[in-house]
Amino acid sequence: MVLGENVDLYTSGHKGQRRVFFQIASEAGTLDYADQVALGKLYEELQAFRDEMRLHASLEEKLIHPLLSERVPGGARRLEEDHRVMHQQFDDIITHFEEVKAKSAGFEKSPQLVMEFYRSWNRFIVFYFSHIDFEEENVMPSLWKLCTAQELGDVFKRFLASQTPKELMGHLEMMLPAMSLNEQVMLLNAGRASMPPEAFQAALGVAEHALSSDDWAALKRKLDVE
Repeated sequence: MVLGENVDLYTSGHKGQRRVFFQIASEAGTLDYADQVALGKLYEELQAFRDEMRLHASLEEKLIHPLLSERVPGGARRLEEDHRVMHQQFDDIITHFEEVKAKSAGFEKSPQLVMEFYRSWNRFIVFYFSHIDFEEENVMPSLWKLCTAQELGDVFKRFLASQTPKELMGHLEMMLPAMSLNEQVMLLNAGRASMPPEAFQAALGVAEHALSSDDWAALKRKLDVE
């Protein structure tokens, strides 16, 4: 949700999601089905990411879709159907992975089951990336055309206010490593203007943890913070 000339409600969050999707795809492609530690780690990542995806979709449905439906008749219908399919696909994939984890190390079909998980995850990527591309390339331009900057800015502020501190910091940790330096600066400056000082300091702590030392040093210089 970068604030530039226009308020973009989608791109920053989607950048973070794309990064996690690709990370999981990479881990799935190299996964050793006999390594219970690796299976458990990936399972925890899948569950955490599913929670994030549910939160992301619920915020869009609560804050963006009513405005979109008001300005474009039926404008949110495709998006909400995509969300329903996305939730179902993610649940199915996690159920499949639970079955993979439950098999004994010597189960002869474990390699094929892990490969099916890998392929299923990549099919999921194809579906979901098409969805967020539609949001960025069609929905957001429609909102720019039909809504005032004040209206979209209010939606952005409600996005921040509708999340718990833990949710907000988790969302930020996912997004920041996927963003350019200028995008990081715009996002954090927008937060500095709308957050209590202690929340902004917490956001800086997340940035320091999520970024490499060189990227964090560059961001600090741009933000003019210690």
